[in-house]
Amino acid sequence: MSGRQAAGHADFVQASIARSDAAHSALVASWRRSLQLHHLDPAERKAPRRLTEAELRQARQRMERMIRAAEGSLNRLYQAVGGVGCCVMLADRDGIPVERRGAVADDETFDEWGLWTGTVWSEDSEGTNGIGTCLADQRPLTIHRDQHFLSRNTLMSCTTAPVFDHEGNLAAALDVSSCRSDLTEGFVQLI
Repeated sequence: MSGRQAAGHADFVQASIARSDAAHSALVASWRRSLQLHHLDPAERKAPRRLTEAELRQARQRMERMIRAAEGSLNRLYQAVGGVGCCVMLADRDGIPVERRGAVADDETFDEWGLWTGTVWSEDSEGTNGIGTCLADQRPLTIHRDQHFLSRNTLMSCTTAPVFDHEGNLAAALDVSSCRSDLTEGFVQLI
């Protein structure tokens, strides 16, 4: 995304918040939280925060039972969507992907964009995004391209569902993200 496009996206986000569209739109409500509660700037260009190897190891240990239980589902979901430029991630309740499935051919792009294990995707860190907003709202959703809060994330599409434990507590998020520029919003909704 060029600097001009990023500035245009940031201006659009700011204008939507200023118009008080948050009362009518869950998306704009998330944008407002990102701006006013989390003090993020939609034009921010720095890369997402990544955990150290030790921090990621601890996060994976906390989720060990969930990861084992989800392995088959992650594999089947990846088999269904991996061929169209998507990766599948299981994130903990703090928005940190702890398990990932993806095609080697797409790994460089996904890693560069931060769609990788150990990257912090909470809403307070990355603004409106599939994983963070799903966890904040505790509902399944799709954040398609320019619906992301941060301009640097507007090339990706993310469809995410919350995972609840046996007592109904939020435990994780299951995410399918795409790096394909030709993926339509309709197809993302199908995912």
